[in-house]
Amino acid sequence: LHETALVYRPKVIVCGASAYPREWDYERLRKIADEVGAYLFCDMAHYSGLVAAQVVADPFKYAHIVTTTTHKSLRGPRAAMIFFRR
Repeated sequence: LHETALVYRPKVIVCGASAYPREWDYERLRKIADEVGAYLFCDMAHYSGLVAAQVVADPFKYAHIVTTTTHKSLRGPRAAMIFFRR
């Protein structure tokens, strides 16, 4: 990813998945994003309940933008949330 980002210099790097068995290295992704001048965007809709329960890593410390839904692993009514830093 680092080499690809250096070549293409994206404006946004997206992370998050519904079927990814490993922990995301948000710190490393943020360093790559900062190096190429990109935003780090994390979609944690499928595992936000695990983030809330502190079972998996929390993307909020590193991501510029975090999105999630309330009805998947948070088990709330159907809705969505977008968090961003200025």
